Amino acid sequence: MSKTQTQTLVETLELSRGLTKFYLKKLEGQDLYKTFEVEGKKLNSILWLVAHITVSENWLLLVCTGGEKANIPWARQFGLGSEIPEKADYPPVEDIFEQFDRVHEKAIAYISTLTDEDLMKPTTNGVTLGGEDSVGAIIKHAIRHEGSHAGHLGWLCKLFGVKTI
Repeated sequence: MSKTQTQTLVETLELSRGLTKFYLKKLEGQDLYKTFEVEGKKLNSILWLVAHITVSENWLLLVCTGGEKANIPWARQFGLGSEIPEKADYPPVEDIFEQFDRVHEKAIAYISTLTDEDLMKPTTNGVTLGGEDSVGAIIKHAIRHEGSHAGHLGWLCKLFGVKTI
């Protein structure tokens, strides 16, 4: 039996999250706040990436697709174009990781209810990615977005000296 487009997208979202969690597991015990500097440019910390992925998933997979967004009090701190906060200005680590899991579970539950016809509908806020304003396009972008940040976590593993393979 063939899968629907929605089932394939949900499976791919889960695979993307699996890669993110793989790197996060490898990074356990490392300084969550440490920012490396490369040629004068500061790289995002582990914790900033987790918070940013959370906020982005909430916006992309819940807000833009018509789902019920999660209330994340610290969302603006980690949105697109935000600055890396000082350690004292971060929300509690536990809250960031709880929201990371909670938002993902909520997004997957909601996206799983969409029909293939729903995927062709425009986003709730007119977001056009890749020249297309559709729920399906925004979900595909969310997959790319998390995958790119999973790659950043992979680089952080290398910078911390953590073996990944």
